[in-house]
Amino acid sequence: MKLTLIRAMTRSAAFELENGMCFRPAEPFTVLLDGAVVYDACNTNVFSLYSLLPGHSYTVAVRAGGEELTLDFVTRTETFFVDASRYGIVGDGVTDNTAKLQAALSTCPAGGTVYLPAGRYRSASLFLKSHTTLYLEKGAVILGDNDRSHYPVLPGVLPSENEVDEYYLTGWEGNPLDSLASLINVTQAEDVTITGEGEIDADAQHGDWWQDVKKKKIAWRPRTVSITDSRYVVLHGVTVKNSYSWTIHPMFSTGLDLLDFKIRNPYDAPNTDGIDPESCVNTRIIGADIHVGDDCIAMKASKVFLGMKLKKSCKNTVIRNCLLDKGHGGIVIGSEMSGGVKDMVVTQCLMDHTDR
Repeated sequence: MKLTLIRAMTRSAAFELENGMCFRPAEPFTVLLDGAVVYDACNTNVFSLYSLLPGHSYTVAVRAGGEELTLDFVTRTETFFVDASRYGIVGDGVTDNTAKLQAALSTCPAGGTVYLPAGRYRSASLFLKSHTTLYLEKGAVILGDNDRSHYPVLPGVLPSENEVDEYYLTGWEGNPLDSLASLINVTQAEDVTITGEGEIDADAQHGDWWQDVKKKKIAWRPRTVSITDSRYVVLHGVTVKNSYSWTIHPMFSTGLDLLDFKIRNPYDAPNTDGIDPESCVNTRIIGADIHVGDDCIAMKASKVFLGMKLKKSCKNTVIRNCLLDKGHGGIVIGSEMSGGVKDMVVTQCLMDHTDR
């Protein structure tokens, strides 16, 4: 048995107990931070620590079966701490906070953290920028706006000045079609982290998102989290739920870490896949706990138009220590895969109540 650090962020860190078991250990274990008990009966191979200090040295210990494992680690440094509550946000679950939350995200200096305290913050699309962290405190909920007219339409294709090149900004089920911007958007960015114990709740069950799903209304449905043409993006710890359609959709991105987080969608919610990496390279999905209304994880590489034109494969993917529960498929390749899917390693995953 071995204790390893998966990743340390500014105010959180993810760890893995290497024991050869699928998702859960043979028996619960105790986790201590600098000698103080954090979890007295941890029951997953992957666990996380939160509310840490930036640039600080810690010692984590695991006690299991009469054995104690220790590991020293250091959190990342932070330049500035941006408390979003200073921007006038209202956490009543009703007030529209889109502009104020976006102001906090847009004005955060490089290397800084935007901190969202406990509360229910109604919002439409938000856009994160490079070299920043969004930290959702326990009890903090970003709650999706159910008026689709409040969401920007993202063009599927942007033409270039030379009238030859094209930029693909978004898509719908493998084609570059105009879509509503996601609740959380990371586009053309690098070194972006979303972490914490809070929730990103699209709240789709209270809108018309799951009605007439084959009909385009203004534009195709948004995802809850989109990561497009970006690199070194981390999503950690949070719960993402009640998605409009696909829950997490990375596209044309590199170096992604999706770590120790939960996805919760109703089993009968249409097209609510958990994670759909599309033509991405070097993706790690470790410790995910997924309950959805469609495929839990679906590896994709676009339909024929983009697949043949760009020839971008989805490759070098690691999926480990995940719980894939109550989905149509546990881990699926396709169906949009014209660019090819290769070099994927899946280990220690538990599939339960999936159709296939």
